[in-house]
Amino acid sequence: MREIVLVMALLSFTMCTKKKADIEIAKPTGDSTIAVQPGNPADPVADCTYTVQPSQWQVDGTAIAAGSVLCIPAGTRGALLLKNLKGTVDKPIIIINKGGRVIFTAPGSAGYTFKTQNCQYFKIRGNGVAGMKYGLVINGGNIGMTMDDLSTDFEIQNVEVLNSGFAGIMAKTDPTCDLATQRGHFTMKNVFLHDNYVHKTGGEGFYIGNSFYANGVAATCGTVLPHDVVNVKIYNNITDSTGCEGIQVGSAVSGCEIYSNTVQSPGLTPFANSQNNGIQIGEGTGGKCYNNLIKNAPGNGIIVLGLGDNVVFNNYIINSGDNGIFADSRYTPGPGFQFINNTIVAPASDGIKLDSEIIPMNTVINNVIINPGSGTAVFKKSDDVKVTASSNYVNKDINACEFINYNGDDFHLQPSSPLINAGTNVLSYGISFDYYNTARPSGNGFDIGATEYK
Repeated sequence: MREIVLVMALLSFTMCTKKKADIEIAKPTGDSTIAVQPGNPADPVADCTYTVQPSQWQVDGTAIAAGSVLCIPAGTRGALLLKNLKGTVDKPIIIINKGGRVIFTAPGSAGYTFKTQNCQYFKIRGNGVAGMKYGLVINGGNIGMTMDDLSTDFEIQNVEVLNSGFAGIMAKTDPTCDLATQRGHFTMKNVFLHDNYVHKTGGEGFYIGNSFYANGVAATCGTVLPHDVVNVKIYNNITDSTGCEGIQVGSAVSGCEIYSNTVQSPGLTPFANSQNNGIQIGEGTGGKCYNNLIKNAPGNGIIVLGLGDNVVFNNYIINSGDNGIFADSRYTPGPGFQFINNTIVAPASDGIKLDSEIIPMNTVINNVIINPGSGTAVFKKSDDVKVTASSNYVNKDINACEFINYNGDDFHLQPSSPLINAGTNVLSYGISFDYYNTARPSGNGFDIGATEYK
């Protein structure tokens, strides 16, 4: 019976689809300007190449030179569309707040609050004022920020996104009958999303890449395949109270790293069953997921549907409503999933659930699994699931680990912890540091769990 229920649940793993992501915002009444204005040496943004005025809802960057700085003066303003900005590797175009915090607002009926269209080599930065962590605030819209329409090679940092009806930050170009949008014709690459705060979203906090890598999506011309994503780094972000996953990445075929993020209370209002997880490593996604703190996910802490070259390590996964980690092999040409040195506390079901039957090997080493609700630390769907397991620590009491202050999120180990020097050497898996970036090993052996005693 358990397997039947599980199969039915697996059929529902998909992306959030209740809200459409392609609604356009109307041009504000009375605004006839679409070009940016040159900076005025007499005003406080004199160091800027251009100043985007509060009345401007659209900036066409066709004539804007690589290396330009687009400054957005402090204050509250409406939505903004940036199109045709073309920087270079050496001279990216910078979009930055000046003079204080900029608050973009749009109603929930608007398609977006901040959008890029056909832009390349640009950086959106909310650190234009010293000491202000989130100088750009994106409030409202169906999607808060969307990097769309063949946008690629970009960075988003120090931005706060809240109250979006669907995703907080989205980055993908969905495939259509236009060949330019399809796999083999476009690759979104060099995407860096860091030090952002995304909260109170109706859907995912971060929604990167398409969710249907293997089989594509239906279009009037037939089935079309989504583009690859290459070299995406998502790090040092905070997500809180998101409707679906805090972070979801799909189609990221190489160079993907998701690390040092805090994901709190995801999956509060999922649009479909099983979209209430912490981090989703979706179809077509490989790479690394490490050093993340995931708390209070109603579903799985981390769900892995990836390519099969995935390494998941040094994560703290606390109070998941289903499994700590769930793995399913749908489209997995790689050698297998590796789950190493994670600390999983009080999942309602299993510590690590492996439904990954069609990959050569699952590796489960040096994990701490405390008080799984099912009583099972590592669950195999069937004998077809191949597992190499060693040095996993299982206990019913979190106090047995002897953290400095578990309830205060201080996961350093006391010197008497039974986890110290009790693990397997994992250097061959490329793991040479812990959750706090302490070198492994720091003593006579490797420690179990996400923290290495120093």
